[in-house]
Amino acid sequence: MINNYKLWFIGICFLGLFYSCEKNRGITVDCDECYYDEPDSGDLIVYLTINSENSMVPLTIYKDKVDDEWIEYIDTAVSSPYYLWVDLDEYYSVKAEYHSGERTIYAIDGDKIKSKFVTETCEFDCWIISDGVIDVELKDE
Repeated sequence: MINNYKLWFIGICFLGLFYSCEKNRGITVDCDECYYDEPDSGDLIVYLTINSENSMVPLTIYKDKVDDEWIEYIDTAVSSPYYLWVDLDEYYSVKAEYHSGERTIYAIDGDKIKSKFVTETCEFDCWIISDGVIDVELKDE
């Protein structure tokens, strides 16, 4: 019979194993895009729908949530993806304005763009930029 202390020890070992593997899970690292020093800014990537009815899409980029109304940048996109150089370790939201006949459609999404220190993936330890991908494409109806 296993006593409670052994169960706790086994549980903590599994938890430690899970978190040690979590560090780079799901991140594809391109070693050519590594930074030796920690970057403080990077490209926010925004995917849009550019079509005959929406050849120019007005964008409002917010620092934090759209509801907070902290406007960081306003622009009009003519291609997708749209790139915007922003500070890292911040959450950004994007509101895209589309038209469909007489209707105006707003698409909203957000993400936090981060820097991460990567070891054991490239020949050297380095910093990468992760996340910061926003999808405000129109969905098929």
